[in-house]
Amino acid sequence: MILLWIFAALFTVFAVCSILVYLNLFRPNILRAAKTADDVPEKDGQLAQYLPELRRCVAWYKEQQKETVQITSYDGLRLSAEYLPAVTPRGTIICMHGFHSSAVRDFSPVVRFLHENGWNLLLPSQRSHGKSEGRYLTFGVRERYDCRSWVTFINGRNGTGLPVVLYGVSMGCATVVMSLGLEQPVNVKAVVADCGFTSPYEEIANVLKNYNHLPVHPVMLFARMQTRVIAGFGLKEYSTFDALRNNKIPVLFIHGGRDKFVPTEMSRRNYEACTAPKDLLIVEHAEHAVSSILDTAEYEKKTAGFLEKYAVR
Repeated sequence: MILLWIFAALFTVFAVCSILVYLNLFRPNILRAAKTADDVPEKDGQLAQYLPELRRCVAWYKEQQKETVQITSYDGLRLSAEYLPAVTPRGTIICMHGFHSSAVRDFSPVVRFLHENGWNLLLPSQRSHGKSEGRYLTFGVRERYDCRSWVTFINGRNGTGLPVVLYGVSMGCATVVMSLGLEQPVNVKAVVADCGFTSPYEEIANVLKNYNHLPVHPVMLFARMQTRVIAGFGLKEYSTFDALRNNKIPVLFIHGGRDKFVPTEMSRRNYEACTAPKDLLIVEHAEHAVSSILDTAEYEKKTAGFLEKYAVR
């Protein structure tokens, strides 16, 4: 009888912990967001003085003649993107946005600069975002295959004679970097990796510890079980290090020096792990995913120089 009570108590504790982790970690972080991200981060206090310029950037993008295109992912999801062609293209940049965000929100500060420098732009909605199907985010684990599928799409449209650049911000950065572990077409010439994390496990553990103020253990044990059983992927299944150790494609790493959401150290570690030609830009006064806004001149100079060196024919 005592053993039965002990078992019942342990089961109750397990069930309560599982429910709490699901409600407070799995549901807000792995499930598709109920609302699409606003195009302009109006409530971000550090960007208050930049909001007029950001609104102008978004307005410029929305005025352009774009085409909506779609592909089917390797696991059967319909994925959507907007394609903005250049008049005389130097190549195509595929822009992968971040967690619960959108391409317009994350790339509006740079799309005009890139487009006016002669680049076609493909701005996908990552799986489980915007017009793309999907119920679960996988923090780059499955999205890396989507990234390669978009490369296949753009090569089918424009041929392999034009270079392709992969450009990601935050979770989109992890997506494009993780895609380097796959065999990419030879015309993928460079990657711009802005404020990406190292692995789903490390990023969620960082947020859990520093933002939710909860113990990493045993909470992450429950999180790992739930992502595997419910969403079908592992938080430790893949990392940027797995992709970078044998990578040959040049990578420009960018990060804000005051970023705590994705610690700056993660890009430093990715930089050290990268075996290909590489460069690193730390925008010292920038927090998460705002380097292109807070130091536009240096950001554009570094990005343009890197693309001229490695991506232009």
